[in-house]
Amino acid sequence: MGPAIGFLRVPEGKTAKNKMHIDIRVAGEPPWDMAEREQLIRVKVAELVVAGATAVREESYGEQLGHVVMLDPEGNEFCVA
Repeated sequence: MGPAIGFLRVPEGKTAKNKMHIDIRVAGEPPWDMAEREQLIRVKVAELVVAGATAVREESYGEQLGHVVMLDPEGNEFCVA
C-alpha cells in the first residue's frame, strides 16, 4: 500500500498556525507488534532529527508509544506514528 493523506479533527485549539500538519506513519496498519512498531518510530525520528527536525514530545497510549510530535526546521508541527 502506498502513501496516504488523512484529515482528522482534534479537540485542542491551535497555538500557532501550521501550513499543514503531516503525520508520517512508519509502522503500517494494525494489528501491530508493539515492540517492532516502537522501534520503527524511533528509527524514523532519529533519521528526521539528523535531517534537521526537532523531537518535541512523545505521546503514549497506556504503556505503548503512540506517536512522537516533531517540528520541521521552519517550526511546523508533524507527528511520526
